[in-house]
Amino acid sequence: MSIRALVRWLSVLALFVAVRADAQPAAQPAAQKDTVLVAGPWKYTSAVGLTLTESAYTANWAGGDKGTIVWVLNSDLRAERQVSPSYNLSNVLQVAYGQTAQQKADPNDPSRIAWGAPDKTTDLLAFESTSRWTLRSFADPYFSFRAESQFSDESNPLGSITLNPIKLKEAAGLARVLAKTEDRELITRLGVGMRQTFGKSFVDPVTLRKESFTSNDGGFEWNTTAVWPLMDRKVTYRASLLVFLPVVYSKSDALTAFDAAAIAADPTRRPVADYWRDPDVNFLNTFTASITRHLEVGLVAQLVYDKFDTAANVDNSLPLSVLIPEIDKNVRRVGQFKQTLNVAIRYQLL
Repeated sequence: MSIRALVRWLSVLALFVAVRADAQPAAQPAAQKDTVLVAGPWKYTSAVGLTLTESAYTANWAGGDKGTIVWVLNSDLRAERQVSPSYNLSNVLQVAYGQTAQQKADPNDPSRIAWGAPDKTTDLLAFESTSRWTLRSFADPYFSFRAESQFSDESNPLGSITLNPIKLKEAAGLARVLAKTEDRELITRLGVGMRQTFGKSFVDPVTLRKESFTSNDGGFEWNTTAVWPLMDRKVTYRASLLVFLPVVYSKSDALTAFDAAAIAADPTRRPVADYWRDPDVNFLNTFTASITRHLEVGLVAQLVYDKFDTAANVDNSLPLSVLIPEIDKNVRRVGQFKQTLNVAIRYQLL
C-alpha cells in the first residue's frame, strides 16, 4: 500500500467523523455529557450468530459442479459501566470460528464423490478492556489492554499449532468522545502502546520440532471506533480504525543480521530489515441489517496493512532453509482486503 492510498483511506474516515459529529443538534452534547457521567449498573450487549451454507451433487451431475459446506459461528459480547462520574470501564470479547468443506473425486474410486477435509476460513479470539477517566475536559485519559490469538495457526504447511501466536497490547493516552447516546458512539484515541508476541514455529521440517519465541515492539497508536444507526435505525454501522506506528522493535538487530545472511546467499533478494518501521493499519467496517428478530444480513469489509508481522521467529541460529520461509510468510508488501456477505441466524443472549 502506498502512502497516498493510506492517506486517502484516513481522509475518508476523518471526513466521516467530522460530518457525523457536526450533524448533532447544538443542545445534544450537554445532554450526552450528563447521561454518560451518571454512575450506573453494567450495560450488556451480547449475541451469537451462525452462518451456514450447504450444497451437494452426485458424481454424474452435468457440468462437474462440486458441493460445499460453509459454516461460521461468531459471538460478540460487550459490557460497559460508568463506575463513577469520573471512571468508565468497557470490555469486549469476540470469538469466531468457521470452516469450509468441498466435494472432490474419491481417490479410491474416481467414479464417486467424497467430502474433503474442511479448511479453516474464520478464526478469531480477542478480548479488550478499556478504562477511561471521564474528567469533563477536552479529552479523557485512558488505558487499554488487548489480548488476541486464534484457535489454530495453519499458516505453515508442516502442520497446525494451537493458540498461536498470542499477542498482547497495552496502550495509554487521551481519548475524545465526539458523540455518545443510547444507540450511537464515536470515540477517538491517541496514545502510546507496547506489544508483546508469544509464538511457536516449526524449526525442523523432518522431526516437526517446534520452538517458542517472544518479541516486543512499541510506538504510537491512533484508534477510532464508531457505532452508528443508519436508514432509520434499520441498519447498524460499526467501524474501527487502528493505526500503530512502531518506533522500537526487540528483533531489529536480528532482522538486520538475517538480511545480511540471506542477501549473501541470494544477491537478488530484497532487504526486509526496515519493514517493521511501517505503520500497521486495520480498518474494519461492519453493516448489520435485522430482517426479523433472529435473522440478519451482514456485510463486513476489512482493510489490513501489516508490512511485517512481528509474529515471525527471527532466530539466526536456524539454518537459512528454515529461517527464510519463516520470515517470508510474515512479510506482506501490499495491503490485505477481506469482504464477507452473509445471512445469519442470530440470538441475543442479553
